[in-house]
Amino acid sequence: MAFFLMWVNLLLLLHHTVSAEEVRAHPFTDVTLDCEFSFIDSTENLEFYWEREDIIEEYEVEDREFYRFFKYYDFFQVYTKVVYQFYDNAEQLEDQNALYEGRVSVDQNEISEGILSLLLRNVDFMDEAVYKCSAVSPNGRGENKVKLIVEDSEMPQVKFDKIDDEDVVTCTSKGWYLTPNVTWLDRGERDISNHSTVEVLEEQMNGLYRVYSVLKYPVKLNEKYVCHITETNENNRPIRSIRRYPSFLTESGAHQFSYNDWAASPRNPLGSAPPGLGLHMALRHRVFIWMLETPTQVFMSIQSYSQPTYAISSP
Repeated sequence: MAFFLMWVNLLLLLHHTVSAEEVRAHPFTDVTLDCEFSFIDSTENLEFYWEREDIIEEYEVEDREFYRFFKYYDFFQVYTKVVYQFYDNAEQLEDQNALYEGRVSVDQNEISEGILSLLLRNVDFMDEAVYKCSAVSPNGRGENKVKLIVEDSEMPQVKFDKIDDEDVVTCTSKGWYLTPNVTWLDRGERDISNHSTVEVLEEQMNGLYRVYSVLKYPVKLNEKYVCHITETNENNRPIRSIRRYPSFLTESGAHQFSYNDWAASPRNPLGSAPPGLGLHMALRHRVFIWMLETPTQVFMSIQSYSQPTYAISSP
């Protein structure tokens, strides 16, 4: 019995595993994913690597028939999951996923002390994943996991409202890392932004931006208006683009013109619909399927890693 307990304690000593901690980062910033093992005292005969595992989000489907449209596809079953490798006393990057080329590093001076923390530069929404740090040395082996969450901007809140007894449309969103630009469009996709006001404020706590815009067109409650928010980088190239339509209730309580599309969003390459409007199922970084439950007829399109297409018409 004593020998058995000693053997168990030895296994626990040699094999170090911990549950995944959660780290949050804003887009376009750098983040360090911590990993440290006490059994490492040298780089001799040491092997360690960082790999990524996708975060899967599933939503219950009301109509099981929708599953027949779904084709499961894992991007990282085709391309390597390796983020960083080290063996033979040197980093080995020939098997590295191209997504991380030139963006990750480990401090070479700290490896012999058991510190294998990964520095990830210029964080993007596609970097959101669970990162596994694994190490093997003559003194033991260990595994550590870090869940990286990339903070997203708040979905714009767009609604009809009244200001000084005048019908208006307001668009509010916060959590933007770069200064957002707001454009208002009418049903015919014509730019009517000159009838709007835009207020962009920097949040004191985290340095992110909040945007508040009011459209005074004149506004008609039976019309459709589009609040289009874009975020651009230092070269004035679009990074994210969100289009949102105001929703309102008819006398019967049915929603009209209540849908949105995330155009060219790195987090959701295919776009998404809000859960309250009939999002049936989604897998982050994979293939998206959605149906919009409105009084209108909707044609659904399923695509893989491309801009979504759909049509909407009256019944």
